[in-house]
Amino acid sequence: MYFTPVLPVDIKNNIDEELLALAEEVCIKSATLGGNHNEVILNSIKELLRKTNSYYSNQIESEGTHPLDIEKAMRQEFFKDDKRKKLQLLSLAYIDTQKELERLASQEKNIFTKKFFLGIHNRFYSKEGMENFLKVHNDEKIIKMIAGEFREDDVYVGKHIAPKYKELEAMFNEFENQYKSIYTTSTKAMKLLYLLSSHHRLTWIHPFLDGNGRVSRLFLDTVFLNIDIDGYGLWNISRGLARSNEEYKKNLAFGDMPLQGATDGKGPLSLRGLKYYLRFMLETALDQIEFMHKNLQLNSLTERIDKFVVLANNKILDIEPLPQYSAMLLKELLVKGEVSRGEVKNIINKSDRTATTLIKTLIQREYIESDTPKSAVRLRFNSVFASYVMPNLIPSH
Repeated sequence: MYFTPVLPVDIKNNIDEELLALAEEVCIKSATLGGNHNEVILNSIKELLRKTNSYYSNQIESEGTHPLDIEKAMRQEFFKDDKRKKLQLLSLAYIDTQKELERLASQEKNIFTKKFFLGIHNRFYSKEGMENFLKVHNDEKIIKMIAGEFREDDVYVGKHIAPKYKELEAMFNEFENQYKSIYTTSTKAMKLLYLLSSHHRLTWIHPFLDGNGRVSRLFLDTVFLNIDIDGYGLWNISRGLARSNEEYKKNLAFGDMPLQGATDGKGPLSLRGLKYYLRFMLETALDQIEFMHKNLQLNSLTERIDKFVVLANNKILDIEPLPQYSAMLLKELLVKGEVSRGEVKNIINKSDRTATTLIKTLIQREYIESDTPKSAVRLRFNSVFASYVMPNLIPSH
């Protein structure tokens, strides 16, 4: 055994009841997110959170690109500065990979496999612009990393000496055998403990020359959906990890500790260290769920939309004023999700021409969106808009 315990169980195989209760609380509170909103609005919020997830996951690696700059990259507006452009492309690659994995999450029965995990690394590093990140410095050498393949060199990360590269195949065989039990365990709370424990074990194994953190967090996000933790996607854990980055790394290091005596579990790694790490992860998850609960309250969102438009039109914000009747349409879309273009004139009680101009302007400025030039319109949470109607979700630029 390379990295047991795989769960927070003692030498008598008893699960830690306190951690199990915390996991149950996470599952219950996550499931109540978004109950006041229709599916269209929830999908718009999830789209916003993909950008913030990319930002925060990359920020953990000290390479975060602000969501405003990610949106510019989505419009093919790249920085002239080569380094900043590379980081924009990195963010786009992360978002595209996350979208692909979300689709796979509902299709695959078992993603706790070497093939799936290597596939994440391959997808991510095969995206446009990612060839710039394949040259990796290891000690005094520069090595060309191959996307989707285990490292063929030994590495250390801070104080953590990663397992020998020749042991990686055997370790992933153990990883598959140990963590596939996530699919047969009885409760979502137990599944969550399996998932969070596996996240540490993947970072401990450190299978790649580079990208271990990002790929492990992409895998973490995917498994949340794969095991059907209701509400995930309306919150994500990377924001909490980035905001407590030093604590995250410290608790990963706790999980790295070797066995600390006869009462510290029954594996080569410390049970006590795994428990410290799991408590941190569960408390971080609860914090993010509570944060989004407050931000998604319908009454509060409606009030903040009104205030946002007033601030913009009084030139208190550093943005162009919104057209007249914007608040009326934005609030109606918040409640209904989407409306036909013909309905807009009735919502604002004005002429077809005024309604058409309003729609055109708000689409151009990315406050609303539509699939075709004639189809229904829906709310779009661009980063400027979101930063005011969902306070503290996105940092100031």
